[in-house]
Amino acid sequence: MNKKGLARWSEQVYAREGVAPLLLALQDEAGEDVLLLLLAAWLQQQGRGLSVDVWQRVHEQQASWRGELMLPLRQARRALAQQADLQAQYQRLKTIEIEVELQRLQVLEGSLGRGDQADQAMQAALAAACSGPVIGQRAQLLTQLAGLLSLR
Repeated sequence: MNKKGLARWSEQVYAREGVAPLLLALQDEAGEDVLLLLLAAWLQQQGRGLSVDVWQRVHEQQASWRGELMLPLRQARRALAQQADLQAQYQRLKTIEIEVELQRLQVLEGSLGRGDQADQAMQAALAAACSGPVIGQRAQLLTQLAGLLSLR
């Protein structure tokens, strides 16, 4: 199991030959979120996964953050890149963008807490105590309760 934090792990992975261009292509050409791709790979390397509900919540939170902060920052940096006389400002903005993304990775990691494995174990224990099948609203409520009780 990889004990490195998500931000540090991501910096090291991003620096590997060929990784950055692929991630940026997925971002620019396919509209994917690089931070979420890194999060998914980091979780997989730790043997962890997230439920569909948790991924949906993460996607919603990330979309809001990306739209309000990262897209305008990225657009400003890319505009500066085209100005030969503003390369020092471009480099500073690029550094800020990276720092903001690394901070966001820390926030993402922190928001997951102990992770989905603890939730699944708690959910299984709660499901065993139920008098009926764990489907529909009962399943949704148990998922929410498991998240709260497993102390994420």
